[in-house]
Amino acid sequence: MSAILTSQPDGERRQVERKPLSVRVRLALAGRPEMEVRSIDAGASGMSLIVDVNLAPGTACNLAFTLPLPDGGPHKAQVAAVIAHSTYSSKRSGFVIGAQFKGASADLQVALARYMKG
Repeated sequence: MSAILTSQPDGERRQVERKPLSVRVRLALAGRPEMEVRSIDAGASGMSLIVDVNLAPGTACNLAFTLPLPDGGPHKAQVAAVIAHSTYSSKRSGFVIGAQFKGASADLQVALARYMKG
């Protein structure tokens, strides 16, 4: 399991535990068609995604994805999120965004904890 440093809006850096996660994610924004994007990693408080468009920090969205659990069973997740940052990556040919979960259900929190330990 690797730890990735992420920037916070106030410029402070903190260490957040993340685990690589490469799954399809449906990203929904108000007034726009749903987009299918790909995840890079996930943690208890959010996930990193690769998207084709630059999304401004503070943008609200909804995410839907299937989290693979260590016992082999999938967990279908839907969660509200807010974009924390967006940076273009030529290596990944898209914008790498950080999405911070808002109001994750208890079921999702348990599933994420199981995923992180697995």
